[in-house]
Amino acid sequence: MADAAPSQGGAAKPDRIPPRIVFDLTTTALWSGPPVGIVRVECEFGRWALAHLDELVPVFFDPEMRCFRRLRRATAAGLIAQDATFDTLSFVSPARKGKRKTDRIPAAIRPLALWGLQLRRTLLQALERIRLKTANAQIASFVDTVQRTVMNDKYRAIMVKADGSRRAHLPIDMALGPPVGLTQGDTLVCAGAGWIHNDIIAIAELKQRVGFRFVLLCFDLIPVMFPHYYKFADAQAHRDYCRRAFPAADLVVFNSRTVEADVRAYCGSHGLALAATAVCPPGADVRAHAVAEPLPEGIEAGRYALLVSTIEPRKGHRLIYDVWIKLIAAGIPQRSRFKLVFAGREGWMIGDLMRDLRRDARVAGTLEILTDINDATLAALYRGAAFCLYPSRYEGYGLPVVEAFRHGKAVLASTGGAVPEVVGDLSPCLDPTDAEAWRRMLQSWIEDPAARGLYEARIRSFRHPDWDEAARAFFALVRGE
Repeated sequence: MADAAPSQGGAAKPDRIPPRIVFDLTTTALWSGPPVGIVRVECEFGRWALAHLDELVPVFFDPEMRCFRRLRRATAAGLIAQDATFDTLSFVSPARKGKRKTDRIPAAIRPLALWGLQLRRTLLQALERIRLKTANAQIASFVDTVQRTVMNDKYRAIMVKADGSRRAHLPIDMALGPPVGLTQGDTLVCAGAGWIHNDIIAIAELKQRVGFRFVLLCFDLIPVMFPHYYKFADAQAHRDYCRRAFPAADLVVFNSRTVEADVRAYCGSHGLALAATAVCPPGADVRAHAVAEPLPEGIEAGRYALLVSTIEPRKGHRLIYDVWIKLIAAGIPQRSRFKLVFAGREGWMIGDLMRDLRRDARVAGTLEILTDINDATLAALYRGAAFCLYPSRYEGYGLPVVEAFRHGKAVLASTGGAVPEVVGDLSPCLDPTDAEAWRRMLQSWIEDPAARGLYEARIRSFRHPDWDEAARAFFALVRGE
């Protein structure tokens, strides 16, 4: 039976389609590079569900049709494994619809106009359609050779894997199946960045008409609580999403009790209905690699502090940078050949910080910034660190802390949000606005490794759910078990 588009208002009778778990993989589909944060959670939960839930229907939200469209299981698995990405040339985020320059071009002439405005991208897209559709291996190889000649670094990072093999760059219209006609017996699960990728108005209206069950995984309210850390449009989109998503959801699952309390307070103060809630921590793995990755050049095992996080204003990199300058002025890192390592992607609103980090002669040779590393290198950095840092102003959970603990590393953590909930008594938590406290503790842990010994001993008994355990617990909540 063909699925009917939700925008048409047609819904199949519940007894004609067995109850399904319709799992939104839009955030994963639109991501490129190693999955982190929200993407990592959606990927891992999707991976487990594909392997264990026969009733799972993976979907992608199509902003043009304003509905979820089916993803073949093989396509979903490829996206999760990073063997494929979506080509977003024609994709318009629901949060930014009508705001791109190309949106101003009349639809009738837009395809032709893109050849002039975005020649490289449009050419690569056209060639990729040929490569993916042809059954002739020689033609596919020739097209691949031409594409590699046309690619710049940006597209090479998306379309070519680290080992040099190709990653399928799927045009959305080729990758997606028909609209999924949600029924009263279905459960829709959104566990990604829905405020960016989904049209919550369309979802809420459809739910009201059809009556399916809606489960929402909420990571935090940070853009609402700290809008100054975000662009105005992004904070506004998150706020608009929350005000419609919370009342529409039948179950809201949180990573931490802290975020659950935040959302209850927010809904209470804004008169928003909030139905059932539950707490389910994310998973964390220390993955074994076939070959132990060496540390990046210039970094010596046991002689650096490691901060793993996307580099963005909220994460505390500026605080640690300012503290590091004071320690250097006192000669403390130099005496121990000690370094500071920042590992994470470059985020937003950090232009001034990155210029300072890269141009400041005072930190030259003592501060390493690694913005594009794979999982094996990250694991090597954790293994080799003397200790880790996590000075974030606020976190809904704090997976880098868990990853550090699972490598046996003590952490100078913050009191921001749910971080103390995760840390417990396994490491000290410092006020993320108290630079002097961070300076004192950094100096102490650099000069006297025994000062962190108490925490390292406690960490040996640390236990945290792995991703399979976390996914199993999450979908038990989804199923109402």
